[in-house]
Amino acid sequence: MAAPGMKEWSGRQRTQHFMRWFCLLAGAASVAWAQPALSPCPPERVLEHLDLDRPGLGPVREAAGNHALAMARLLDYYRTRKTVRYDTRISPAGAAEIASARATLAHVLDAGLGYPPQRYGADINWMADPVRDIEWVAGVQRFYWQTPLLRAWVSTHDTAYARGWMDLTADWIGKHPVDPKHFAWLDIQVGIRAARFAEAFDLLRTSPAMDAGFLQTLLASVYDHGRKMSLYPRTTPHNKAVIEAVGLLRLGVMFPEFKDSGRWIAKAWEVLSDNLPRQVTPEGVQREWTPNYHQLVASLMLHTLLLADANGLPAPPPLRDLTAKMFDVWFAMTAPDGWQPMFGDGRRPPEGKPDPSDLLLAARLFDRPEFFAVTDSGKASAPHWLSRAFPESGMYFFRSGWDRDATYLALHSSPPAISAHDQPDNGTFELYAGRRWLIEDSGSFAYPDTPFANERDWFSRTAAHATLTLDGANSRNAHRHLLWRTGAAGDTLVFENESYPRLTHRRTVFFTGRRWFVFVDEALGDAPGRLELRFPFPPGTIQVDQGEKWARTGFAQGANLLVWAPPESQASLEIEEGQISYTLNHKQTRQVALYRHQHPAPAVFVTLLAPYDGAPPPRPSVRVKGTFQPGQPRVELDVTIGGEHWLVGRDLSLKTAWITKE
Repeated sequence: MAAPGMKEWSGRQRTQHFMRWFCLLAGAASVAWAQPALSPCPPERVLEHLDLDRPGLGPVREAAGNHALAMARLLDYYRTRKTVRYDTRISPAGAAEIASARATLAHVLDAGLGYPPQRYGADINWMADPVRDIEWVAGVQRFYWQTPLLRAWVSTHDTAYARGWMDLTADWIGKHPVDPKHFAWLDIQVGIRAARFAEAFDLLRTSPAMDAGFLQTLLASVYDHGRKMSLYPRTTPHNKAVIEAVGLLRLGVMFPEFKDSGRWIAKAWEVLSDNLPRQVTPEGVQREWTPNYHQLVASLMLHTLLLADANGLPAPPPLRDLTAKMFDVWFAMTAPDGWQPMFGDGRRPPEGKPDPSDLLLAARLFDRPEFFAVTDSGKASAPHWLSRAFPESGMYFFRSGWDRDATYLALHSSPPAISAHDQPDNGTFELYAGRRWLIEDSGSFAYPDTPFANERDWFSRTAAHATLTLDGANSRNAHRHLLWRTGAAGDTLVFENESYPRLTHRRTVFFTGRRWFVFVDEALGDAPGRLELRFPFPPGTIQVDQGEKWARTGFAQGANLLVWAPPESQASLEIEEGQISYTLNHKQTRQVALYRHQHPAPAVFVTLLAPYDGAPPPRPSVRVKGTFQPGQPRVELDVTIGGEHWLVGRDLSLKTAWITKE
């Protein structure tokens, strides 16, 4: 029977679910079985793995012949220890979090992901999958459920919350002996859990609820976590490798009393030094090409560097330099409202607020005062540049200014990604103007192996994005940068994507007067089939004139967007039903402007995007000068809009472009 609020699965979905689990576990096993298995550390032998010659541990060493006394003295040591500077960031709980903490004490666990909390019963099966979503199981294994307990403890210092965390943690430890081939001990699970162990211990070590018996149980599991991560680290480039290495380093910092702590920290730096340059381009863009995951890795590295600095641990300089570049990208891709683009498995919750705190921390760490321009009070520190290109990474950011009313367009056309968080969407873009998102990417809706996995495919497909398709099929991600020019009158971008066999998509974008966007989309090659270009609007009503080939948003107040093609062009306009997902497992309907060319490739689309405030919308005119054939290096257009006349063009053979007001 389905979990509350969930749909029953079909036989095909059940098969996919089983295969996903099998592949995950088999993949872990293929790594783990290449090395000797690990044996769990018996809690009663944990003292053997501590350096009792460290300052402050003399009383523990003197009581080594009496295990109970030694553990009691070790607890006293931890209660008063002042030598570790940790960065625990847990805010006090409000009424809702207190209620969630009480539910957690009753074994009603919340792993997030948009699902309601789930009841586990008296004897918890930590591998249970009540919502039939592997990400839920992973969230439980990552201890996402502990946050309400810790927040409640910070607010109330009620020992029930501390004792509850200890009881749940001891239960988990007892049921999950270290085993690198087990799902619970995969890289990302163990890395996040290790960091959460350290966080909870930092908060609760002074609680009256902490006792010597639990302490030895926890320390034995900490030792197992450290051994697993240091002996079986993930080495393939991925955000998971960073998560695991950071978890290992955090254990080494929080528990320097272990004899192996120095080796754990050294191993963490080794993995990060090898892995980060392989998953981040020299420009500083994380190769999953998904802004949310770029920010995840950048934040992990930032706080790792800060933690290391606070505890006198020298970080390898190349890691610091590459992390600084990641924050350069973070700053460049930040929209005027503070959010990031929603490419790939990205999210942008409408009810949420962007958090610039890590970017501001990076501003101080790397001496980059311009980063403060993302705040209302920091506009005076804005850099002299406006738009930025990261050509190797295929990430481009156009902007008219640094104020909240600025016009901003983010475009993505990248090489193949290192993970499935990217989508077959090269050429897609998002547009923001007048404090409103006017063209938005589709989002992802769900992860694989969920009750909604089939719908994920709908959101990730090329035809759900603002780019060119052939017969509605998914395209390849095969980016080639051709030209980027920026100047006072605007910016010009030209790139290609080998989207299909015998068909390359060349897209030229002219940011004209830093107000309007003229797109020239060329379908190069001789592949037969239906050529379509899409512009997905945000949810809401739209207005359309198919004969005049324009569509526009219908917001009663504030900014709107006109999408327009020359009436004489060889493309017809249709409106199709679309969808958008801002957060996991939630979606909304929307409308999409679709231009369909009358001819197969080679062919060209010319469109204009005009953000405007008020009514009526501007009346544009765009005319290609001379005779232009798709694939030619030079194109020039007369653009008239808003009472202004512009001449825009590019010449790829001369590597030049121009945007001139007549």
